[in-house]
Amino acid sequence: MIITKAEIKDICDIMYMVNDAKAFLKSQGVNQWQDGYPNEESFENDIKENRLYVVKEGDLVLGVFALVDYEQTYDVIYEGTWSKDLPYIAAHRICVNPDYKGKGVARFIFDELKKKYSYIRVDTHRHNVNMNKCLINNGFSKRGSIYLNSESDNHRVAYDFYHDN
Repeated sequence: MIITKAEIKDICDIMYMVNDAKAFLKSQGVNQWQDGYPNEESFENDIKENRLYVVKEGDLVLGVFALVDYEQTYDVIYEGTWSKDLPYIAAHRICVNPDYKGKGVARFIFDELKKKYSYIRVDTHRHNVNMNKCLINNGFSKRGSIYLNSESDNHRVAYDFYHDN
């Protein structure tokens, strides 16, 4: 597996994964990603902004994620604190090809991010059991709650990971 910058040609594969994830979340009663976001335009914008990455094995897209170096909704954290008050990278829109769930794609993403960045923040819906478990299993610590402005069900569980290089 390798991580590379996403390209417009990857959009169909990305949307296949995201639409599957949306359907799965809905089937689990999770209100995350149920309001039309993220959509094709979101990912095209991520590509234009040079912040979208894909995990590939040959030409097959196994996963996708976006990285940003600042997240406004992380400015205020409730019921806890971030472990560090340092510059960080935030991972968003993490999604794995449904045919490769449970096969180490998310672990690969997080392992590679840990090699490159010493401080990583991420959030997920409080009812997204799989992602909450994935974050804990990959060494992230639950830090508190953040609230998005874009959704009515906007409570998210905040996690971070820090290590000295």
